[in-house]
Amino acid sequence: MDLISRIAPTTFFLFVVMLKGIELYTFLQTHSAGHEPASWKFLVDVASRSSTVCFLGLMTILFFVRLEPVGKAKSILPRVMAIAGTFFVALVTLFPRATLSMTQTIIASSISICGTIMAIIALAHLGRSFSLMAEARRLVTTGPYRIVRHPLYLFEEVASLGVLLQFFSFYTALIFLIHVLIQLQRMKNEEVVLERAFPEYQAYKATTARVIPKLY
Repeated sequence: MDLISRIAPTTFFLFVVMLKGIELYTFLQTHSAGHEPASWKFLVDVASRSSTVCFLGLMTILFFVRLEPVGKAKSILPRVMAIAGTFFVALVTLFPRATLSMTQTIIASSISICGTIMAIIALAHLGRSFSLMAEARRLVTTGPYRIVRHPLYLFEEVASLGVLLQFFSFYTALIFLIHVLIQLQRMKNEEVVLERAFPEYQAYKATTARVIPKLY
């Protein structure tokens, strides 16, 4: 059963990584064939696509090497929330792109890149404790986790905000808002599992903010 729980998500995300990698390669080849000079927009676009591939690639590796869980959510709802939180925001990209100026596009892409890079750092620090579902493997309280309890979610939302700006409309903003609410509930679900698995979590929780220091 554990082997299946490793191979299934690893295979899925490996497939996604391959698709994103092919998209990046095609994008670079198309630009090269056009003999166009490397503009700021092109460089930012390459950085954005590359950071996404790196993030998904690291996630794929961690799915396969992660530790055995020592605690899991007992009901089905936290699992549904975890899946929804992972994929729901992708609906934003199904809408038409917003009409942005060059500067606005670069700013939006830069926000997404910064969020993704920071998410990679948080994910790397989480390491083999990484989990998609509400599960406990090992309590991580160092690095960005020393400041807030859910830095990965925070940085993922920053990256998603950058994407939202590129597809901004009433409907995409509504999707983003719903996604944020799902993620907040997802954090609470995980904390219930972590408190049950690790007695020291209470002390850690008392000295750190959930996502934004001194605010929440």
